[in-house]
Amino acid sequence: MGRNLRSTNLLSNLPQLQNLIKRDPRSYEEEFNQQLHHFEASLAIFELKPDEEAKEFGEIINFLSQVARCYPQKSARFPGQLIDLLQKHYPVLNAELRKSIVQALILLRNRGVISNVTVMPLFFTLFRCRDKKLRSMLYSHIVNDVKVANKGKHRDHKLNKSLQSFMYTMVTAADAQDKHGEGAMAAKKSLDVCIELYRKNVWTDAKAVNVIVQACFSPINKIMLTAVQFFLNPLKKSNEGDEDDEDEPSTNGESAGQTKKNRVNFMMIQHQSNINRKTKYRTRVLDKATRIRKREQAKRDGQLPDEEDEDGIVSGGKKKKGSSGPAVNFDALSLVHDPQSFAEKLFARVHRSATATKRGGSTTDRFEVRLLLLKLISRLIGHHQLQVLAFYPFLQRYLQPHQVDVTQILALLANASHAFTPPDVLQPLIRAVADNFVSDHCAPEVMCAGLNTVRAIAARQPLAVDPDLLNDLVMYRKHKDKGVMMAARSLLVLYRQINPEMLHRRDRGREATMGLISGAPGSTPLGFGEVRAAEGVEGAELLDLPSEDESMDELEYASALGSDLEASEVELEESDDEVDETSDEDDGEDDALELVSDGSAMSEDEDDGSGASEDEDAEPIVNDEGAEPVVKKRVDMMRFLTSEDFARIEKLKRRQRQEGAGRQPKKSKTDDGYSDYSDAEAGSDDEQTGEVDDWAILGDYHSRRRRRKATYEERMDSIRAGREGREKFSSSKAKREKEGRSLSNREKRKTKDFRMISHKRSVVTKGKRKLSQKRRELRQHITKQKKKGF
Repeated sequence: MGRNLRSTNLLSNLPQLQNLIKRDPRSYEEEFNQQLHHFEASLAIFELKPDEEAKEFGEIINFLSQVARCYPQKSARFPGQLIDLLQKHYPVLNAELRKSIVQALILLRNRGVISNVTVMPLFFTLFRCRDKKLRSMLYSHIVNDVKVANKGKHRDHKLNKSLQSFMYTMVTAADAQDKHGEGAMAAKKSLDVCIELYRKNVWTDAKAVNVIVQACFSPINKIMLTAVQFFLNPLKKSNEGDEDDEDEPSTNGESAGQTKKNRVNFMMIQHQSNINRKTKYRTRVLDKATRIRKREQAKRDGQLPDEEDEDGIVSGGKKKKGSSGPAVNFDALSLVHDPQSFAEKLFARVHRSATATKRGGSTTDRFEVRLLLLKLISRLIGHHQLQVLAFYPFLQRYLQPHQVDVTQILALLANASHAFTPPDVLQPLIRAVADNFVSDHCAPEVMCAGLNTVRAIAARQPLAVDPDLLNDLVMYRKHKDKGVMMAARSLLVLYRQINPEMLHRRDRGREATMGLISGAPGSTPLGFGEVRAAEGVEGAELLDLPSEDESMDELEYASALGSDLEASEVELEESDDEVDETSDEDDGEDDALELVSDGSAMSEDEDDGSGASEDEDAEPIVNDEGAEPVVKKRVDMMRFLTSEDFARIEKLKRRQRQEGAGRQPKKSKTDDGYSDYSDAEAGSDDEQTGEVDDWAILGDYHSRRRRRKATYEERMDSIRAGREGREKFSSSKAKREKEGRSLSNREKRKTKDFRMISHKRSVVTKGKRKLSQKRRELRQHITKQKKKGF
């Protein structure tokens, strides 16, 4: 009787029965069979009315999912029954019961009872449910499950291929184009899964990226913007609460309430610190709240990046030392199958939205949406060097100083320029930028933005700027505003490197002038579409030259070349000092004379054979015995170059430039008062390879971005670097320490306290002097002062 009563209690107490089955599955096999039969009978009854709550039915499902692995043969049909139930009745099921069934399937999947290929399509289908908590749970499980399936070097290609194909179908489905339909929610969550797996380095193949490409053509702005923002910053984490559904309220109100609460807390802390007794703890609390408030204000003003984890955090959770901003990741753009048609379709949408009217029945996107699309188009054009010629005239309407987000528009214009962009397409835009931004009636910030934009475009396509406009812009290098002056000088230094012939003779600088006269390789500018093919490692022939500590006799030729050109440089400098603003006719005559002189100098160099030293390693060497000439091979053809070799090449190049120009590094300055190559190395190299943002358009002087605080080691290195070569300006204490001596007794006596010397004989006798003696010493002092010490 007791045994029957205990078995009856176990059937009603499922948690206790679950515990006992896990301990001893064989002893309680009969109870499990009873619960399994009870589940099948309840399932048949439930399918008649699937919209009921059925709390007891959910408890049975939870119990069977916990102990199913103890009886694998008898519970083989259980997962399939749950999957069929969800596929048939998921829209009308009770929310709690549906969540219980999904949790049971997740538990079975984690324990290996069912495969992920079987259950994953069902989970993507459940994204159509209007249940945010359920979608969040499914999203986390799918991402983690796929990540575990592709852990390490192992890749589950079958699962990846099936899921990517399923997501492509969901994103491009007809019901996914309806804003108010359930297919839109499923497409949005599927897109989030694909993006998150890319950020976790799980799906980094071309198929996953092109699924996101298809989402960029969605008529629903939320889906389209998610895909566009992924291509603009693939490594940036998406916001968790950016999903606003029609069935549930938005989280914007909660965030606003949280911000208001923080503001009230700060005011409360400030009020309590004013009326309560001052303690160290309350002072620390007030200081911390003040720092947080100031940081939030700086973020709103644009002085700081938005989030630390977006800018300074690398993979693995560690912060990069000295990171200033997020680096642009072009891997996703490189995997696009057809970037030309992709860019053209995006631009067609932007153009259609900008020219559409609400009266005509067309939908118009907001300006912020169009700006994001323009950013993506410009990045595609610049990265793949595409030809979308209608894109550039379209931007001309926005090139006004009063335009909203004009710095971002100028930045995307620079990013859309490349070496194969026709110069005649860019010239009207550069003229518009110069006319609207670079003039004396504009503010200094506006002028700086215009000059920096011209420089960024010229770094990618130098032929887009005509010589007359260039020389007019270069004249702003003497502007009173520091930002404008720096922008104009950077433009000047850029053209001294890439095409000095476009500059006036007085603006070219020593090295550019010497390069034009000597006809050095690389001094001739490239034409449109022309590429200079490299025959080997540039500068590899310099490795045959001796170093500074080995021998300086073999380098007399370089110094002799500089001395030969010294006279011509002096004449150029003297003429530059006397030249003032002249008319256009005089400039034309100067340019003509300049070309003639350059050509004659080059012809003389060719006749004298002075330029043959650069190609000396390729000339044949004739033996004394009259044998056949032996061609000397280049160093890079005989062995692999190491990192030390490349470092030595750069060092020898720098030394040749300095010796050829006849000046010391970082010491001598040009007639404008600044070095030729320090600014160029800092500006042009980054612009030719990197991405231009709105901070670079404003410049370092006018941008409000706060620079990273230097560490103690960096500050000390800067201090030591500034002390070198400045012994004349050092303090007397530093001079004494350098000489290894201390103060003399007479110098120390001047700083002693009077109580320490009041007992001295000299002090005592000085106070006991007679009045006649004091008068006599005073007269002597006055006489000495009149004679100024003599």
